[in-house]
Amino acid sequence: MSGLLGLLLLASPVEEALAKADALAAAARAAPPDAQGKAVDEALAAYDRVIGLRPKDEKLVPRVRRRRATLLRLAGRPKDALAEHDRIVSGRARRKDKARALYDGALLLEKGADFAAAEARLARVLEEYKDDVRTCAEAALARGRVLEKMARPEDAKRAYRFVVEEFRDEAEAVISAYDALALLAIAEKDTRAAQRWLRECRERFEKRATRGDRYGAFVSRLLAGMKAPAALARATG
Repeated sequence: MSGLLGLLLLASPVEEALAKADALAAAARAAPPDAQGKAVDEALAAYDRVIGLRPKDEKLVPRVRRRRATLLRLAGRPKDALAEHDRIVSGRARRKDKARALYDGALLLEKGADFAAAEARLARVLEEYKDDVRTCAEAALARGRVLEKMARPEDAKRAYRFVVEEFRDEAEAVISAYDALALLAIAEKDTRAAQRWLRECRERFEKRATRGDRYGAFVSRLLAGMKAPAALARATG
């Protein structure tokens, strides 16, 4: 018992410092534009102090760097935010944190229209972190979206089909991939293909959507949120 109490006492300064840094970050986000730069820097310095308390902690450091990245992104500093994600990838961190950092960095690059770099980063997630199924499913879906933006529709279709075929239990990614495949087919005026993708999606998930639990409600919302059915109705109406 005394050993556990000792661990808790050792942890409390870190949590206290993290809470202070989070409060400074919240204040920075709410600060007026002329004061925001200084407030952001103060919050970043506070997060650095947290890392300094346990610089080799493979759980804490990525957690803090993600918060730094979020603050930097919201402050309009995407390159600095990307650098935080890269520090997670190159530093001491769990595999799942490295995979997520690669993925989050890819989303930043996509938002900045650096599609080639984003696609390469997403491909790296799929190649190096196959054991992280959820992040790989999200990365494969994002890769299809990025390939669409790169005007590579056939490659995008392959990416979406990969999601559909390889990540059977990742409902959100799979339903989104079916939706994307149907929308691509509609854009190419191939309404039969769109109908086929939507039918396959319904057959695969309708039973799950009727489960009387939170997961069933979640799947039902995902199906209701698909864009392709309305687009198909317009295209065939």
